[in-house]
Amino acid sequence: MESFLKIVKSETYALNGWDFISGFANIPFTYYYKNTDASPDFMPADRLRAAFFRTLQEFPILAGRLVVNSQSRAFVVVDRDNLNLPEYIESESPIHYSFAECAQFNPGALPISACIVGPSPTASADGQLKLLNVHIIRLRDNSGLVLFANMPHYVCDGFGYSAFMRRWAEVCALMHNGAESVPFCNYAFDRAILDRAMPEQMQPLDNACRRVYSTRRVLGRFLSWLSPEARGRLLVEGCKRMPASAHIFHISKQRVAELRCRIADESPLRRISDNDVLTAMISQAVGAAACAASENMGFVESALRLARRPFLARDEFMSLVIVDIRPRLKQLEQLTPYVGGCITGIPVFSSLRRMSQAGFAGDKYGDKDGNKLDASVLADACAGVRQMVDGLTDSFVSGIDYAINRDPTCYAHSLALALTTPEKIIITNQTRFGLYDCDFGCGAPQWVCPPPTFLTNFASILPASPNSDGYK
Repeated sequence: MESFLKIVKSETYALNGWDFISGFANIPFTYYYKNTDASPDFMPADRLRAAFFRTLQEFPILAGRLVVNSQSRAFVVVDRDNLNLPEYIESESPIHYSFAECAQFNPGALPISACIVGPSPTASADGQLKLLNVHIIRLRDNSGLVLFANMPHYVCDGFGYSAFMRRWAEVCALMHNGAESVPFCNYAFDRAILDRAMPEQMQPLDNACRRVYSTRRVLGRFLSWLSPEARGRLLVEGCKRMPASAHIFHISKQRVAELRCRIADESPLRRISDNDVLTAMISQAVGAAACAASENMGFVESALRLARRPFLARDEFMSLVIVDIRPRLKQLEQLTPYVGGCITGIPVFSSLRRMSQAGFAGDKYGDKDGNKLDASVLADACAGVRQMVDGLTDSFVSGIDYAINRDPTCYAHSLALALTTPEKIIITNQTRFGLYDCDFGCGAPQWVCPPPTFLTNFASILPASPNSDGYK
């Protein structure tokens, strides 16, 4: 840590709308590492810590403080004389790795929780909102290690998170192999880079995106008035009162290919990606369940539910698909890796009644009565996703950029829409993060997953573990 304290410089980083549009959420993952050969030199604590602070030299923004001024403009202030150092906790557990492995990495198998944050960023014990939280649990007999790491979306997105984690692992592996020095890697934090990468031509937002980014709401005004810490506390308490039930499903690439073939027979689409199929399938399954639940509601419950969704028609279901704008901005791809916020949600609206016509409960893509899945329904959903992806041009991204940066409180109104829409699902694809590439010198993780309870109506498409294929 001393080397980091010597090299860090005072600096202020101005944040933008892309940082705040998803700033209500954390990026938390838990990694399980196995000491396969019972090595006494398995991921030693001093090496992990040394590599951590060496990596922090390349990510100094993570030692800053989040500040919002009276005009709702946000900054990360790094003051070398008053740093907001990351939270770094080390624990030991009486549980052997084999027990966690036999429990299929169920977080409940650990006597202490690896996850030390909630779904939204809040102040830590010292009253500061930390921009990086780490909790390392060493398992009995040094049989394995559980590593939890979290960053708030205020400071980066999944690309930036994975860049830090892979770099930390890389630095530690170099130290493990006896490297005398570690070459310095450069990452871009200046948000002006993103401004310069935006094309001058700007496409107006379509009706769906205007509902997300341009509609002002009373709840949004209130949320924007709160400090990031207070807003996080409110969201965390809200999640406690509406607890989410987490589920993990696995689908093989063969099954995805079978679905893609069936969809192709029902659709004129020239290209159907795995992401199209998975996103459509998740939306259809959740939408069908929401439709079935609404049909069984009583009058009072139905009225209360309608009161929560004043911005959608009665028959509408909203799939908010998280997209990364980096591939759409060619100039940005040619520069030093930019690790600031570059994601946003693009809405896809569907008919609940139409979604209820697809069956997902059977063993072979059918309903509970054995009827086959109506592939035409899934084909319609895939077409909506593909249309959204193909329509996300650089000029359309520039239109979103204008909307979210013109009004610094835009993020709060978008959040208000998400909070007041019960029939929705937020879907993010995290298969490109390289979650299983984090080898600290003693082997890749055997299992990586988000916390068991994160956000309601939230789905992550994750890569399968190394000993299986497909997605989870």
